[in-house]
Amino acid sequence: MSTSTAELNASTATPRRPTDLYRVLLLSPLSKSGDKLLVAAKRPPLTLPCVEIPKWERVAENMNAAVRKRYGMSAICLFTPDVSDNTTDIDCPLYQVMVAREDNCAPPEEMYWLPIGSFSDQSFADPQDFSAIKNALRQTSEPQNERAERPFAKLGWLEELLCWIQHQIDPHGLRLNGELRQLNASPTFALLRLETNGPALWFKAVGKPNLREFSISIVLAKLFPGFVPTIIATHPVWNGWLATESPGSTLEEVWDACVWERTAQTLAELQIASINKTHDLLDAGCKDLTISFLVSVVDPFFEVMPVLMERQQKASPQPLDREYLQTLAQQIKEVLSEWADLDIPDTLGHLDFNPGNIVCSADQCVFLDWAEAFVGPPFLTLEYSRVHLTKQDHGDLTLDSAVKFAYARKWASELAADVVEKAQVLAPILAVFAYAAAQEQWRDGAARFDPSSAAYLRALTRRMQKEMWRLPQKTQHPIAAHCSKSW
Repeated sequence: MSTSTAELNASTATPRRPTDLYRVLLLSPLSKSGDKLLVAAKRPPLTLPCVEIPKWERVAENMNAAVRKRYGMSAICLFTPDVSDNTTDIDCPLYQVMVAREDNCAPPEEMYWLPIGSFSDQSFADPQDFSAIKNALRQTSEPQNERAERPFAKLGWLEELLCWIQHQIDPHGLRLNGELRQLNASPTFALLRLETNGPALWFKAVGKPNLREFSISIVLAKLFPGFVPTIIATHPVWNGWLATESPGSTLEEVWDACVWERTAQTLAELQIASINKTHDLLDAGCKDLTISFLVSVVDPFFEVMPVLMERQQKASPQPLDREYLQTLAQQIKEVLSEWADLDIPDTLGHLDFNPGNIVCSADQCVFLDWAEAFVGPPFLTLEYSRVHLTKQDHGDLTLDSAVKFAYARKWASELAADVVEKAQVLAPILAVFAYAAAQEQWRDGAARFDPSSAAYLRALTRRMQKEMWRLPQKTQHPIAAHCSKSW
């Protein structure tokens, strides 16, 4: 039987990537105070411009690209308006508030700039659109005292930022050329890449709950130049900083065994350099994940987990019962005790040490995004990168072993060989527990019962179970060996 071309194409077509449909609240150019909104049709019923963007990717960057492609307009994102009080419909449309960047911006065909003051709840084909507009305007016109805490919700913030940046880079002989990429957008967060007549620049600003990243980034740039981005200016009012772009590519963009090994070596060098700086790092806001702290939270953590296990709705995977969780807690304490006996100094660590946060060039590796910085056992950070390595390399143990060896070789100058070996054995289980202990959800009586948070904490606890089973029998205490046989 012959197969038609259409049938063949349908059978071999690449599956369509999931997308989100956004309705765009596009305000008129900033010089006109954003007093107009782009809509389809001149008279009711009105509709809003819409774009599709890839699901689970950066909203701001994709929205800007989609609006430029579909409507031929350069715009930036302000925020996703809160429409939760408008409807209980689970299919409530997604909205994004944006501002056109260009003066005298001609609207696309069959679209119009209409005064916002002319709208009513009868103006739009979907009444939810008018409610979203009202909420968006409320957020862009907050009182001055509230606006200071939400600087990137106000109109004109980009022009203010560009003026400030140019003033900061004038002494360096640099000039902005107008090209920029906006990667993140919210009332309190910003992330932009800006091109100049020289190296590109990055501006990042943070709000709650990541305020500590501001002080941490400044301290790291001062203490460890060459390992982290070079900061050339700070904007304390916005909790922001301006840094030069680190040359090279992220580790997720390149696949080279030598680069992975060099990353492990550089990580060890940074951590060794931080041994006598831990007090400064804790003062800057790094999380305390020292052994003494981890010991103190074992019992509180495992008092919460039985409740979360009992609330599990799915039959599989099987919930861990209270008796086993008590056993696992005892095992964790024993591993922490073994680590303490190794007398390994605490260092700087990174709970989000993924390939996207590592920039490599021919002569250096630079580590980014330190919101999840901590002070604690050094070997744990390597474990977080190894999780990504094994996923990308499909379980190839050769490269994994080479990365571990490259890291251990640097630490051999500080620690005895048997200490390094034992640390690498214990690190996987400690890395999981430290990561779980650092999560705020289990401490919060309301947050821990959020279904997604509870499921995540259960998954982390099961991962502890698996890592405990993987400990060599000679390392396990009798209680651990007994437990691995009974499960």
